[in-house]
Amino acid sequence: KNLALISPCKCEGSQKYIHVSCLRKWQRTVQLAGSNHPEDHDAEDRHSVCNVCKGTFDLPPQERGEMMSDLAGVSANRVRPGMLLVTKRSSESSASSIDNIAIRAFIEAKAAHFRRAVYILTEITPGASDGSDIVLGVNLCRTLETPNMEGLHCDVTGELLQQLQRDGVDVLWMNGGPVKPRHVCAMTLLHHTAVPSTGPSTLIAGDSGRVIYGSLEAVLSLAQEEAEAVRKTVTVLAWAGYAQWSRTQLLGEMARGSWGWSDATTKDVQDAATGAGVALWEELKHHSERLQWAPSNELSRDFEHRFATAPRAENDNQVEVVSALVQQFETMRRDSSGPESASIRPRGGCGQQ
Repeated sequence: KNLALISPCKCEGSQKYIHVSCLRKWQRTVQLAGSNHPEDHDAEDRHSVCNVCKGTFDLPPQERGEMMSDLAGVSANRVRPGMLLVTKRSSESSASSIDNIAIRAFIEAKAAHFRRAVYILTEITPGASDGSDIVLGVNLCRTLETPNMEGLHCDVTGELLQQLQRDGVDVLWMNGGPVKPRHVCAMTLLHHTAVPSTGPSTLIAGDSGRVIYGSLEAVLSLAQEEAEAVRKTVTVLAWAGYAQWSRTQLLGEMARGSWGWSDATTKDVQDAATGAGVALWEELKHHSERLQWAPSNELSRDFEHRFATAPRAENDNQVEVVSALVQQFETMRRDSSGPESASIRPRGGCGQQ
């Protein structure tokens, strides 16, 4: 069947016919080339429109989400709240070869979100059947100095946090991701406190308790009840910012080998709450059999080749300066009283585009 000759467009003469397999190979090549971001591949039409006659192919290409799911070796429905994503990336950014400090810091500000990172998926907003669902997640590994509460989008004040601390509720601030750095969400582990049906959602439920996720105000309220019940300190993880993907975009990043994945456990969240987020990445990446990775495929092989050959500086004497600029840049985005941009660049997935 794949060797059959078809006339899929309006071309005539010697260009009229093509093997089904050849057209399929061309369509797949176009779909896998370039960026994985929705804005980029939505602008590409060479896999569905003939370059010569400009007619639409009668043989439509494989739906992108289905293709990425096949390459990753994971069902699209597997992407859901409570999924753990562990980045493969650990090395310094290839931006180290850039001489301009400001440009390098700008690039590094985004890349840092996806280096030695462990994200837990928190929310999915359904979209169309083409995999355009909005997927949100937060990083369990990047702690954050206590931000200026007046610049954040929440009703919790610094005074309230001090009162709650006296009542046995500690807040550990985290850098959630590159999108909306003033948006706040929170998570904690409960053992005895019941979760109201209209309150925060339960991300993980197990014998050792349940992890709840929601607004900072709602999570703090339940954490206060838990602290009173167990008579010991309860830690709340509070994130400023988050990461965002479409479902198809995330499946593409998984297919190319940027992420390993597993179901999150209460222990993962507990480790993050004790400030052991980086150790969590080390444990999962190098010493755990929990993770699944995409099988080798044309997308992952091409990505590995490009990533392995990226230029790197041998003796980088500007690391500290760049790091300081990155911190200043993120603080400005979080504390600014001006309009909040959606992200450093309007894309929230893995920085290895």
